[in-house]
Amino acid sequence: MKKIYTCFVCGFPFAVEESECPEHCPSCNSTKEYFLEEPWRGDIRLRRIHVDPPLPDPDRDPYDISYHAPKDFPPHSMHGRVRRFVFPYDDLEETKDFFEKSMDWDIIPTKHSDAQRPLLFCATGPGNDNWEPSVPSFIYGYLKPREKFETEKLPTFIVEVDNIEETLVKTVEFGGKVLKERFFEEENQYAIIEDSEGNVMYIWQTPDDVDWTRPETQYLSRRPEKK
Repeated sequence: MKKIYTCFVCGFPFAVEESECPEHCPSCNSTKEYFLEEPWRGDIRLRRIHVDPPLPDPDRDPYDISYHAPKDFPPHSMHGRVRRFVFPYDDLEETKDFFEKSMDWDIIPTKHSDAQRPLLFCATGPGNDNWEPSVPSFIYGYLKPREKFETEKLPTFIVEVDNIEETLVKTVEFGGKVLKERFFEEENQYAIIEDSEGNVMYIWQTPDDVDWTRPETQYLSRRPEKK
């Protein structure tokens, strides 16, 4: 029987078959004795049990490696979150075979892809129906035709930002470079920057219609507003 488990220590919810329930929380590594459980009702968003996550401790010993709440990031902001990776490919079938068969990734063409040289979406682990990870510790990514790749520097990651133009200004202000101004791909807004050390990354402006009921945003959406 499938159940929803919520960790009492960190507040993380996840759904698995009862027989496959892990011995430790996927988020904070607490033992299963701290799991609260409830029946699966078809969608993790329908769960009844909610546990407030611990608040950050500004006086925490930086050498204490036990579980602790992350930095007190602004509520309802995804700014600065590493969201995706982007790898280039030359041979479509060879690349798909490599990652599907050696890494067991689930790879599909994106919505508006060129049939011959598609942009491929890579699910690198278990996820929800909105193609977001259902457990922490991994990210999804893209395989992009090399001739459409904007930079020769690798690896490349996608970092979410609240406002592209403001981030581009700060990039230059703090020693980085703007390699490509705002552009659109797959109906999303991107730009490409280089940090002060020469590392390249895409920045992606989080869409205005972000749904804060998504499982991966539950931690942020439950945190109290700052006074």
